[in-house]
Amino acid sequence: MRFRTSDIMPPPIAELQEAAKKHIGASSFLNLGQGLPGHIPPRPCLDILTERIMHPSAHRYTPDPGLVELREELAIYLRQNSGLQVDPSTELVVTTGANSAFAGTILTIMLTGQNIVIPSPHYFNSLMAVNLFGGHVKEVPVNGSFKPEVENIEAAIDDRTCAVLLITPNNPTGAVYDRETIDAVTDICIDRNLWLITDETYARMAFDDSIHYSPRSRRDAGKHVITLGSFSKDFGMSGWRVGYVVGPPDFTKEFLKVQDTITICAPTAGQMLALEVLKSGLLKIDEEIQKLKLLRDLAYLRISEIEALETVRTAGTFYMFPRVKGCTDSRSLVLDILQTAEVLVLPGSVFGTSGEGFIRLSIGPLTPEAVDEAFDRLKAYFEG
Repeated sequence: MRFRTSDIMPPPIAELQEAAKKHIGASSFLNLGQGLPGHIPPRPCLDILTERIMHPSAHRYTPDPGLVELREELAIYLRQNSGLQVDPSTELVVTTGANSAFAGTILTIMLTGQNIVIPSPHYFNSLMAVNLFGGHVKEVPVNGSFKPEVENIEAAIDDRTCAVLLITPNNPTGAVYDRETIDAVTDICIDRNLWLITDETYARMAFDDSIHYSPRSRRDAGKHVITLGSFSKDFGMSGWRVGYVVGPPDFTKEFLKVQDTITICAPTAGQMLALEVLKSGLLKIDEEIQKLKLLRDLAYLRISEIEALETVRTAGTFYMFPRVKGCTDSRSLVLDILQTAEVLVLPGSVFGTSGEGFIRLSIGPLTPEAVDEAFDRLKAYFEG
């Protein structure tokens, strides 16, 4: 029997975790594969949710766009932190994570046979969603700093292009795109009457004096920019499945048709927790992100000791994306590292054609001791 999903790449993390099954659970196993932060929501916020969970409202649907209180609080947060002027009643929808926000966006704006221009390496779920819904991804290789070149993006646009996607801070590379580049791409999308989709899931994780910039903060960009966000990474809420999408009212009206069909609404308890974090947990979240900054410093120090890995220090997220000297098959390399060193990393090839020869390391959930152990093992593997 034929399935329409047969030609879609399977989830690479699930595939590799299957390969790692005999190692998972062992005290010696180190997982640098899945993109998870090391922190959880603040305890006081969880305590408030514990009280609210006993009320019948916690076990019912919310309105399709999300809890009114959450949308209002989130609109304030986005104005204060990203400069976005958002009408919470017409321009903001709470979603089941940023993956759902992106998939719903593609279903809303893309016609069969159209394409999305995406700098590569890119997040693999983006490719999966576009292909699943009958579109095509046009990959544009980034430069040596993992940042896109504006002229290359413009050259990739054709009469079948409906949108450009920018992920910044970036997964898998950690690059934080500069304002000049983002503004130039925004101008192109406005001039060409295209959508610009910006995935800003890691917006609070911009380090090393870098600044996250959201193009929807421009007054002239509101009709062309769709902004995606998530509580999964910055706020330590991956398992609660809460994200959001911001766009013009005509877009969100159509987006809600997709949301109601697929999920109805984001999980109610997750929305309640997100509201509490926005209201009273941001200082604690900032403390956790500062700990992550120190963890990144340690990881970049340790990876610099491994001659086989050519690493560009990027300014965002908890990912590292080193090139492995002489590697032409990153998938086979990753499996060998897993079997030999009991360390799981991801092959760069799953992040697009430009990712071959690289590996992605996620240090988010590690302790400093685990970072040292992981790089001790990787050093021994590559130098053994």
